[in-house]
Amino acid sequence: MSEPLPGCGWSREIVTVANAWIFPPTELVGRPFCGVTGDGQDVLHASTWRDGVRMTRAVESAERPSAVLPGRHLWGGLYYGHFGHFMTETMSRCWGFDQPGIDSVLFVPKHDKLVKFQSYQTDFWSLLGVRAPEGIVQTPIRVEELVIPGQGFGLGRIAQGTPEFRATMAWMAQALPQDTPRRIYVSRTRFNGRGGVLCEKVLERNMAARGYTIMHPERMALADQLRFYKSATHIVGVDSSAFHIAGMVADPSKRIAFILRRDNNAHRSIAAQINGMTGRDPVIIDALAANWIEDGAAASNHLSWGELDHDTLAQGLQDHGFIDDKRGWQGPTEAEMADSLAFSRSKHAVDLVRKPLR
Repeated sequence: MSEPLPGCGWSREIVTVANAWIFPPTELVGRPFCGVTGDGQDVLHASTWRDGVRMTRAVESAERPSAVLPGRHLWGGLYYGHFGHFMTETMSRCWGFDQPGIDSVLFVPKHDKLVKFQSYQTDFWSLLGVRAPEGIVQTPIRVEELVIPGQGFGLGRIAQGTPEFRATMAWMAQALPQDTPRRIYVSRTRFNGRGGVLCEKVLERNMAARGYTIMHPERMALADQLRFYKSATHIVGVDSSAFHIAGMVADPSKRIAFILRRDNNAHRSIAAQINGMTGRDPVIIDALAANWIEDGAAASNHLSWGELDHDTLAQGLQDHGFIDDKRGWQGPTEAEMADSLAFSRSKHAVDLVRKPLR
């Protein structure tokens, strides 16, 4: 079996397995041995793939589970606690969650610390109209009847989403309230983690002066985030997992632009998702002047900080119609740059090193 594809194959299929055995991971590794077997054989439809690699490896020599769960249940897949991977990979089968007569939706956790779902995750299932309870399988179990939708979304070639997955997202978007149209800048300034761009508050200031509403998604309920994105005419922000949420309610009327925060291809799956929903690629603005990376790191990554050339940035936003006029755009002062760099460095156990790009 190949990786899941957006247009054809097992990604669009639903199979039912009688007396299915479900095995959660037994150790914390990048590609755990876990998933579903039927008649002692690996059920490939239950596997999770990323960038052409099968992330859930087939369970080989395992003992027959002693616990039995009667009834008809649905396979949810691998439960990631990480926000971005939850949205792209745990939810990749949600297009099939509306099957009739389902007693529960079953997931296996990425690791044993994941014992319950977070509120935004259960909110997502409610928005999708899922009525069956969700469960996390912590120990091997035999299920009387297991319905398994294919992986209709994810990272890699499947990021565009199957027609069924996109239809599910469109249905959810249609049910959301419609606000007054607005232009949105999606900010990371209240994100508590590492990585981003230096002096993003300067970016906020410039965008607000041009009529953009500054949005801090981590401070908003999931339904409110989706409502904001649905009502937006223009969405601009630093490339991040937030755009996976924007992509779920994207449609051809929206203009979407990423400001790159690192010089790698991490944004490609988000771009493919938005292309699948809108029929066109988002605008990619590369205004990076330098990467600030951890001392010893080989290249930029999710922990690095981008230093922007604000003249290039303002020109790109104007050229693509996201701002009317670049005149008056003000880059950071030396003091603002020093303060931002000190703040970014405080987030890391090792020093940050500047790697110029321009």
